[in-house]
Amino acid sequence: MTGTTTVPGGARRPGPAPDGGAVSVEAAYAIAGLVLVTMLLAWTLALLGSELALASASRAAARVAARGQSVDDVVTEAHRLVPEAVVSVRDDGGHVVVECRRSITPPGPLARLGSVRLEARSAAVVERP
Repeated sequence: MTGTTTVPGGARRPGPAPDGGAVSVEAAYAIAGLVLVTMLLAWTLALLGSELALASASRAAARVAARGQSVDDVVTEAHRLVPEAVVSVRDDGGHVVVECRRSITPPGPLARLGSVRLEARSAAVVERP
């Protein structure tokens, strides 16, 4: 960037402006910040989608358990919706409780934040034949 600059005393001298390139540096920082915020928002949306899928898996598995099917069938139903889920089933008197858990690690430089553990729990009344 060429131009003239004014020095004390009113004289003008040709040459680059003293802040030439500052806008480029600011733009680079702004773009990097926008990329980071975009990654964070995308990861947050992925967490929301994973939580919804986990809740659906636990509800579907609880319905299967309430019908009196085997624990293997219950786990298979949960894994059909969320293959990475860790599933636990317990009989709590007149109803069954299914818990699904999953850990998710953020992508790229956000991985330094650590993983997030998602859980969903559903209960259903045991159906009598």
